[in-house]
Amino acid sequence: VWPEQNDGQGGYWCRGCEHAGDAIQFLRDFEGMTFGQACAALHITPPEQTGVHRPSNRSVFCAPPKRPRPEFSPAAFVPPADLWQEKAGKLITWASEALDKDAEVLAWLAQRGISATTAVNYRLGWNPGEDGQDLYRPRKSWGLPEILKDDGRLKALWIPRGLIIPYIVDGVILRVRIRRPEGEPRYYVLPGSSMATMLLEPQRRAFVVVESELDAIACVAATALAGAVGLGSVSAKPDATAHEVLRGALQILDALDFDEAGKKASAWWKEQYPRCDRWPVPKGKDPGDAVMLGIDLGSWIKAGLPPAITISEPKTVQQP
Repeated sequence: VWPEQNDGQGGYWCRGCEHAGDAIQFLRDFEGMTFGQACAALHITPPEQTGVHRPSNRSVFCAPPKRPRPEFSPAAFVPPADLWQEKAGKLITWASEALDKDAEVLAWLAQRGISATTAVNYRLGWNPGEDGQDLYRPRKSWGLPEILKDDGRLKALWIPRGLIIPYIVDGVILRVRIRRPEGEPRYYVLPGSSMATMLLEPQRRAFVVVESELDAIACVAATALAGAVGLGSVSAKPDATAHEVLRGALQILDALDFDEAGKKASAWWKEQYPRCDRWPVPKGKDPGDAVMLGIDLGSWIKAGLPPAITISEPKTVQQP
């Protein structure tokens, strides 16, 4: 770093990744600031306000070229009602205890990069049902509006057997998704859930975007360098909270499923977030498949991150 270079505008150069620029570019690359935010932090008046023309080069003071972007208005979601959360909390606790006793399901999770400890940390559980059958409860008991079937009888709340995948933020249960062992739909969202975007470790400076919420959990468990976004569906878009976090990220790794739907969705992500790069897993369709095929998720994620992030990774201290 050369603070006095470029007539006092400063300059930096990374010998590792060849990134270089002035003080403004340094703040953009290392702190995730926009051009305007960097100018404000350095108490510099942007050139468009002074009328001074500067050449377009990263190594000198310049404004980035503007390009049109499609309009995107992220949705905002509210938490489910208190009664629903109370019932969901009891279901999650009961299912967590059941998972702890099910060696087969725990082994399946481990094969996809989720250890027993990680399962506990993210409150994963297993709904064995009653006598091997799905659960049914009165919708009213969960605070849900009653629905009449065609025959005039009340429709029950269906709670199918399967892997319980809750999304909890600061103690608030936002959603319960269930992965069924068989049948369609394979994934089922419990009525009353919020459709807020699963955003894990939002304080981190880089994020991996995946379709499956289980894959998101596996990614954040594999490294402390990046958070993860679990969309639940390849066509889903980030909500207002996730959008704000992603706008300030230094790097977004687009690891949506390696199929035609994933490729199509990737174009939108790149248009919306310039720091988003396509980063499919080296083997398989998604991170869970990759783990089963011998890929180390931590190394794969790290390889896609800039030195601004990896340089801060704690070094292992070898004992004499």
